[in-house]
Amino acid sequence: MAERAAAAGRRLSAWLALAVLPLVLLALVWFVVRSFRDLAAVGPGAVLVVVVLAAAGWWAFTTRRVWKRRLNLAVAALAVAGLAGGLVYLGVGHSWDALAVAAVALAYVTAARRTLGVDEVRRVALDRAVVGVRPPPVRPWLLINPKSGDGKALRLGLADVAAQRGIRVRMLASDDDPPVLALDAVAEGADAIGVAGGDGSLGPIAAVAMRLNVPFVCVPTGTRNHFAHDLGLDRTKPLHALDAFVGVERRIDAAAVGGRVFLNNVSLGVYADIVRDAGYRARKLTTTHAVLPAVLRGEQAPLAVRVDGREGHDDDRSLMLLVANNRYELRRAFRLGARHRLDAGVLHVMALRVSTGARLAMLVARVAAGDDVASARWAQWTSTAVHVDAESGRLPAAVDGEAAVLDTPLEFRALPLALRVLVPVGTPRARAMDVRPFSPETIRRLWAVASGGSGG
Repeated sequence: MAERAAAAGRRLSAWLALAVLPLVLLALVWFVVRSFRDLAAVGPGAVLVVVVLAAAGWWAFTTRRVWKRRLNLAVAALAVAGLAGGLVYLGVGHSWDALAVAAVALAYVTAARRTLGVDEVRRVALDRAVVGVRPPPVRPWLLINPKSGDGKALRLGLADVAAQRGIRVRMLASDDDPPVLALDAVAEGADAIGVAGGDGSLGPIAAVAMRLNVPFVCVPTGTRNHFAHDLGLDRTKPLHALDAFVGVERRIDAAAVGGRVFLNNVSLGVYADIVRDAGYRARKLTTTHAVLPAVLRGEQAPLAVRVDGREGHDDDRSLMLLVANNRYELRRAFRLGARHRLDAGVLHVMALRVSTGARLAMLVARVAAGDDVASARWAQWTSTAVHVDAESGRLPAAVDGEAAVLDTPLEFRALPLALRVLVPVGTPRARAMDVRPFSPETIRRLWAVASGGSGG
């Protein structure tokens, strides 16, 4: 009954969005007609500002001279200030027209996100009768990494809260071996093991949980917590994740490269070079600036690997190769979005096909200008096993964001439904798909929902 009501509500929102969309187009046409003269005056200036920003940003990031970097940043700031002034002038002169466009656009975006951003059918709260009743663990155990998230667990008093719930807590010390601690905990009677930390802390404990067939719990106290997000947890409330110890159990996928388990992804190439720098954790921007300019100037060779017998991709070698546990959504500007499923049983392979600094600069400029070309430059496919070879015997890698060096050849394997994971009652089954309100794909999905489909 609840699912039928939710589906009916989504159809209504979809029809509303589709009805408002023509009004958005009409409002834009009206605004352009009414402000044509002012747009003609501001438009060339905006184009010039984009060109100046691209050039100044490029030189500021790639130059070795501090004074040149500062000069170009100053030029970029002046260009932005000039553009902002022009937009303010345009907005003040046509404020009512601009407000009309904003109002109908907001109505459309709200309806579209209500329809697609929260998929009520797939996000039905987990029910014990559906998943299956299971008694809570008798002797749960939690490993806390106090350094993750700049000490987030310590600031929240996580250890005390967990202890009050009857959870045995072990605080990770610098000389501890996490897998050994987890193995000892299970040997001493632990019937569920968890870890509070960032993404890099999860894999070793998850590997023990799979090996000994005990449930696993993730408490997100790291900086980004991508796995917790894709699992459906609220990353802003780490203490609530402790409810998983009395929650419900799911089966999800893991993946492995050689004998090393990972839950998110393994990256080879430029990102791995950035992560392995000793100062990366404390000074991310500084480290990135120290590594990327060499790539942009063409001083660093692209990643030379052979993937499943493929010698490059369309005659381009890759700047970065990423192998992920389940499929990621690829957003603009080369950012990975969420994984909508963690139980599809596949690896998602992505290779960034940019082999020179000039090509990378062109690609960045096109993305900055709004051209959605990121996916076109990524060679993507799925598989259950991936073989990666290279002439060098070892390759730097980032495994779930942690620096590592892996012996080649690399054998990646999907591990379908290998991990028993506990989540709090009410955790959504799957992440909602990303919504780009005015894209043709979003309009197609809205029409599918309005016609009685799922819109997936």
